[in-house]
Amino acid sequence: MRLAIIGAQHGHVLGITRQLVAEDGVELVAVAEAEASVREETASAFGVPGIADYRELLDGSIDAAALAPINNEKGDVAVSCLEAGVSVLLDKPAVTTLDDLNRLEAAAGGSAALSCALTLRFSGPYLAAQRAIEAGEIGQVVSSMAQRPHKCGPARRPAWFFDRELNGGALLDLCIHDVDAVRWLHGCEPTGVAAQHGATRFAEYPTFADHAEVWLRLEDGGSAFLRASWLTPDSAPYHGDCRMLIEGTDGSIEIRTTAEDSCTIDKGGRQRTLTDFEGPSLDTPTADAPNALARDFISAARGETDLAITAADVIASHRWTLLARDAADHGTLVTGS
Repeated sequence: MRLAIIGAQHGHVLGITRQLVAEDGVELVAVAEAEASVREETASAFGVPGIADYRELLDGSIDAAALAPINNEKGDVAVSCLEAGVSVLLDKPAVTTLDDLNRLEAAAGGSAALSCALTLRFSGPYLAAQRAIEAGEIGQVVSSMAQRPHKCGPARRPAWFFDRELNGGALLDLCIHDVDAVRWLHGCEPTGVAAQHGATRFAEYPTFADHAEVWLRLEDGGSAFLRASWLTPDSAPYHGDCRMLIEGTDGSIEIRTTAEDSCTIDKGGRQRTLTDFEGPSLDTPTADAPNALARDFISAARGETDLAITAADVIASHRWTLLARDAADHGTLVTGS
């Protein structure tokens, strides 16, 4: 399988690509990136040619692509690739507008595979939680809370990161992971969303949100509260203390990642804590599913298996996150109707 990097504006694509080329029969053949310095650095790191215009590769030269251009460019690039029969694995967020999402959904109806690095579905602690829920260990899931604080580090971020139109905002950049996890772990879809976002620590960037909060109403009567931020102190020994608490009718589950990796299942005071995980990062695949994100994508791109994160999941999780951003912008409750 001939693979290209299209867009290298975020370091996530380096980890994604390392996983992809570790799979049998996958060869990285090019890096397409408009920004010359980024293109040269990335192409040199992988020892492949660099080109400025990705469209030169859509003539049958490649079979699949790992995408990480500037966030608001991803929709156009992904649609062009899919329409040319090239399977795509996108860094999150896949799009920054509902219009682009609708175009992506239409393009995903062809033969090429569409996936996105919604990595919680391949994280050891989250997989352990999902298995416990599926086994009925905490009864019916009723509610959940998640937090996703991160370090910002403005000095190491490109200018586009702080521009809402180019980046998409904290809800899309961070909360997308937990919106997807809620749909997966609750096992049902949202029916309404309320949200807010704002800037407190980094108010010098006019359109940048450094924190966001989301409340989701679910079709089975359950609910979820999610918060994310760029407020982790620079002095912290971890990038962010990410957690999720899931409450069911017969018990609860607490997931911790980044600061420490654990999944604690509590059934009326009887606790079981699992800690044997390598970690959920792109560079360190989980013990449960080594290289699982890449393997899932490559297998689907070859037509061998269905995707674990389906195109429908990618679309639905982004749609509800975009609706959350609309709710935050307008101070309203947004429903799916």
